[in-house]
Amino acid sequence: MKGPYHIALIVPGFSRDVDHWAIPALQNLACYLAQEHEVTVFSLRYPEAGLYRFGGLTHIALGGGQRGGVYSFYLWQKAVRVMIQVHRQRPFHILHAFWADEPGLTAVLAAQLLKRPVVASIGGGELVYFRDLGYGTQATRLRRNIIRLALQRATAVTAGSRYQLAQCQAHGVADERLHLAPLGVDINLFCPQPTPDWQQPTLIQAASLVPVKDQVLLLEALRRVQTANPKRLRAVPPIHLILAGDGPLKNELQQLAGQYGLAEAITWPGKVAYPAMPALYPQAHLYVQTSRHESQGVAVLEALACGLPVVGTAVGLLPEVAARPPTHDAATLAAQIIDILTDKKEYESLREVARATAVARYSLPHTAHTFAQLYQDLIASG
Repeated sequence: MKGPYHIALIVPGFSRDVDHWAIPALQNLACYLAQEHEVTVFSLRYPEAGLYRFGGLTHIALGGGQRGGVYSFYLWQKAVRVMIQVHRQRPFHILHAFWADEPGLTAVLAAQLLKRPVVASIGGGELVYFRDLGYGTQATRLRRNIIRLALQRATAVTAGSRYQLAQCQAHGVADERLHLAPLGVDINLFCPQPTPDWQQPTLIQAASLVPVKDQVLLLEALRRVQTANPKRLRAVPPIHLILAGDGPLKNELQQLAGQYGLAEAITWPGKVAYPAMPALYPQAHLYVQTSRHESQGVAVLEALACGLPVVGTAVGLLPEVAARPPTHDAATLAAQIIDILTDKKEYESLREVARATAVARYSLPHTAHTFAQLYQDLIASG
């Protein structure tokens, strides 16, 4: 059976309107799919409960907020009931959950009753737990069991990077149910601008200021760049960093920057609204990822689409698109930054490769087609 299909997207949160941008990559995907298919989004936690229509889709918000404990079980049951009610009016062809914890559980429970295939997409920290960071959904037995059930019962499981595929395999997801399907980037919104002035070579990172993003590694690498052998930096003025994001570690990171002598070398724009991001990346020459974990890394794709080479840690998509071999070592990362920024001819070539990679492999039409083809295959197989 070929489309159009009625697709149920089950998510933790979603946008209220076209300008809300709660989770931009998901909104872009849902609105793109809605151009050819009927898309109904069910959000479990936010925004407030209500019915929202925009971008050709329908959004039914359960409004669970931050309430946990026993209430979570009530919320999951309520979500299944609402999905069944909608299905009776306009039958779904397929259910798709982002992510594989609460949304995944809700989707597989509903799918059992509706006799429909279900896709579960890994999109965050569902398969990890870093005790020293207090990060990851594998921290509690309840969450581990929820995720295990969702992955076992899902017809197909998708991951946004080969790094994440490997984690799925380690958690027992069979290869025949596992699919590489990253979220995409709007290459018309995020596009290259002329190379910034070399009078101030600039790095950029766009990420929440939380432990798992490991901006301590970023500052340590920048400190090593600034104190490198002057002969290696003879063609490069002092390097600047734009650290876009907000979070609980902001004060601590600013204090560390001061201790490292980097107070004047860093701009802290805070949390930048999604519509303003396309103008932010082109202010920099190089994107640096320092995360301990990324399931994919949408900011990396946005930077690539703007023509920025990327370097950094071996998580998420970065091992597949990095301009230099991924590393978690500050000294190696600093050397890579210096190497790229001291060879302007190679740098311009890297810019072209970055943009071409985003266009060919991660553009929104390309990635949305991957999901649509998966839907078609699963529906056709019954």
